[in-house]
Amino acid sequence: MSLVFSLIAPASYTAPETLDRAAAALRALGVEVRFPALLQSQTRYLAGDVEHRLRVLHEAYADPETDAVWAVRGGYGCAHLAGQIDWGNLPSKPLIGYSDVTVLLNQCYRHALPAVHGPVMKEAVKLEDEGEPPRAAATRDFAALFALLQGTPCESIPLDAVTSHQDFACEGPLVGGNLAVLASIAGTELAFRAPPGAIVILEDVGEPYYRLERDLWQLVASGALDDAAAVCLGTFEGCQPYADLTLATLFQTWLAPRGLALFQGLPVGHGRDNLPWRFGATARIQDARLHFSA
Repeated sequence: MSLVFSLIAPASYTAPETLDRAAAALRALGVEVRFPALLQSQTRYLAGDVEHRLRVLHEAYADPETDAVWAVRGGYGCAHLAGQIDWGNLPSKPLIGYSDVTVLLNQCYRHALPAVHGPVMKEAVKLEDEGEPPRAAATRDFAALFALLQGTPCESIPLDAVTSHQDFACEGPLVGGNLAVLASIAGTELAFRAPPGAIVILEDVGEPYYRLERDLWQLVASGALDDAAAVCLGTFEGCQPYADLTLATLFQTWLAPRGLALFQGLPVGHGRDNLPWRFGATARIQDARLHFSA
């Protein structure tokens, strides 16, 4: 079964040559990506003004010949669109992305639309990376994404339990995304709030530990995690440590008093690995493993 994607640029601008390379790598796998007549109309560091980015998004969803809508990258800008998207009239077509696209994934879940937290389109350039480890990781993640869209979820992933016992078990909707992005929308109409029993995945990139703590505190203090059952940490690529402070200790400081189970070790985020998962799908933690559903 071949897949056809509508491309959108809801956030930051991307060099066209990068998108051309990514499209070529995907075509080599038999995957078709459809560029609109004008995907980007650069405005500052954004892929266009709000009107342009909205129009591209609505047209992408309206194309009856595509299977999913794929963000070419994250960066910054998705929150500008979220309150103006015609959510009630969008077809049930999966939206794919992560990082800043976290805002839109969360809104898809709110409006009962399918969404996948997974690699953005421009990262297909990694499929031709000269280094074998990053090329193999990208090949694995993109294959998992295409399989997921065709109904085959990823295999279960082992977790490292931080504040819970190995026999801890829970089941609930899988939500979350980029920590800084989720913290940035707290207190707005777009604010993230984990549904009851949720398993929340968090990841980030390039943030020193004091900023991670600031964002985590903002999320916790806003009540976003009050009803969650567990938090699973993905990768925190390039996040500058402070002295001997570990991520586990940092997150445990604010999550343990609220009775939230904490796990780490998920290959999800801005690092070499970015395993795709369906936003809002029921998942299960059992025997220190995260079990995904299609």
